[in-house]
Order: sequence, then structure tokens, then C-alpha cells
Amino acid sequence: MSRLAFLSPHEAGVEPVSPLRTSNGAFTDLSHLGKLEVRADVDGIAIAPGRTLVVVDGDVRAERDRLLAEGHRVYDMTGALAALEVEGDDLMRRLTELDLDALPAIGSVARGTTAVIERLGPATFRLHVPAELAEYVADVIDDQAEGLAR
Repeated sequence: MSRLAFLSPHEAGVEPVSPLRTSNGAFTDLSHLGKLEVRADVDGIAIAPGRTLVVVDGDVRAERDRLLAEGHRVYDMTGALAALEVEGDDLMRRLTELDLDALPAIGSVARGTTAVIERLGPATFRLHVPAELAEYVADVIDDQAEGLAR
């Protein structure tokens, strides 16, 4: 079985690097978080029946190995997904048409980008988006937040 090591900065012995270059402060870049897709219903963010996104603060290898030992298929998505934390219901309503009371969910943000969206607090949200689209999503978040500030 291939582990797709190029998606796992921890396997390469390097710190995860954010795909984002700039921000005006409308979000917090949490791309360094470890992200594992598990083909089972385990503790984490349910992304489909029998599929869960497990978010780890730091190196994912111990959690990955634990889940593998339990017999689950596990894919390290740390390098494949960027994570952006956004504050404010008004800003999130500009970014997605999803019901903010029905999170976590997979849906569209920033005019069509698929994201795993979770609510962390009353007005705090985390978006997990494909790393190759993270700069675009970040630009849209910045633009929408600037519109709210006016």
C-alpha cells in the first residue's frame, strides 16, 4: 500500500508549510494542523458515511499508526488540505450558502470551492480546502471581510 508520502510533511521530516502567502488578517492560517482521512466512522468530522476527517495538532504519525493498528484505512491529507479559521457569522454567510447551524458539513465556499466546514464556537469556523485553491479562498475571505468593514 502506498502511503502517498508526498502529502505528509511529517514523513519527509519537515514542518508543514502553508500554501498561503498573504492575508489582511481576516482569517487565521491553521494549515500546519495534521489532517487524516479515515475510512471508518471514528471520532472526528464525519465527511461521508464511513469517512472521517481527523484533525491533529502536530505530527500525525502516532494517530495514523493507532488507527491503522485498529484496521482502518488512513490517508494523510496534511499537505493536501489547507485550514483557515474565520470569525463571524456575517462573514461566513457571505462565503457559503450552507446552514451555519447544520455544521459540520461539506459544501461550497468562496464561489464554488469545496470545503469541509466546521463550527468551533458561537461565531468561529474552520474551513478545510484543497491546498491548491487555498490562496484563492484566502483572497475571497479577505475581500468579503473588507466589504463588511465598510
